[in-house]
Amino acid sequence: MVEFKFVSLPDPRVTPELKGRFLNVGQLVEWKLTDSSGTYTGLVVIGEKKIPQGFQSMADFTLDIPASGEIPIAKAQELSALVLNEFAKRAVVGTKK
Repeated sequence: MVEFKFVSLPDPRVTPELKGRFLNVGQLVEWKLTDSSGTYTGLVVIGEKKIPQGFQSMADFTLDIPASGEIPIAKAQELSALVLNEFAKRAVVGTKK
């Protein structure tokens, strides 16, 4: 199971490159997942991205690189799918009245 924790903005892990993918970064969520091959961490960055019709809220996934310096591509893809699917299942969307 993935553990999520909301983080306050600004945060030094939101690099200019990462911030540049969005028109506006709205939320930052740390994630942690432990499985038989180890413990993995990273961020889910939620913000507005430009689309032809204007803009849309979207999430990007980051994966912290371990001290060993390598995560196989297949494992990174698996982690991305697991984390983003779990995040989408648990996300709460609200509206202001």
